[in-house]
Amino acid sequence: MKDLILIGPVAVGKTTTAKLLSEKLNKPLISMDDLRFDYYKEIGYDNNHMKHLFEKAGIMAIYQYGKIFDAYSIERILEDHQNCIFDFGGGNNASGFNFEFKRLKKALNPYENIVLLFPCADKEESLNFICKRRNFTEIQKELIEHIVMDESNFRLATHIVFVKDKTPEEVCNEVLLITNNLQQNNLISNE
Repeated sequence: MKDLILIGPVAVGKTTTAKLLSEKLNKPLISMDDLRFDYYKEIGYDNNHMKHLFEKAGIMAIYQYGKIFDAYSIERILEDHQNCIFDFGGGNNASGFNFEFKRLKKALNPYENIVLLFPCADKEESLNFICKRRNFTEIQKELIEHIVMDESNFRLATHIVFVKDKTPEEVCNEVLLITNNLQQNNLISNE
């Protein structure tokens, strides 16, 4: 198994699962949350502009502003790091913009192990699960709802693991089972 990419909304256990996978597979863990703003700055991200947008237009305006930089940051993190466990941020791949989605799809196309962690198949129930896990403000809930309801993560994922009512170890083991089966099937078909 080469790279493994975890995607999904906030509060589904991507960071915890990524740490467990990194330990079990003895692979480096690369977190988008740690590197995002370094990549953003390469193409002109302006934190003062973001603050001004938030004050004038709210959380969805800064989310949309960030979308200008997300596809680039994903391309760059994949360019800079190989043979890793990637923990993509909670909103990086949720889109809403077709041009951005196409760019994300192209960047992720070579990767076989893009695992979406999501609470359950029902999106309303998933939203409730996430909101119970974190104490979001009403303003933040608008953004979280958008990310949960957006189809981008589902369209980008090669695998989906539902995390509700599972321990972090169970989620990690399910990810390993799915991705190892894919690797074994590829080896068999290549013989």
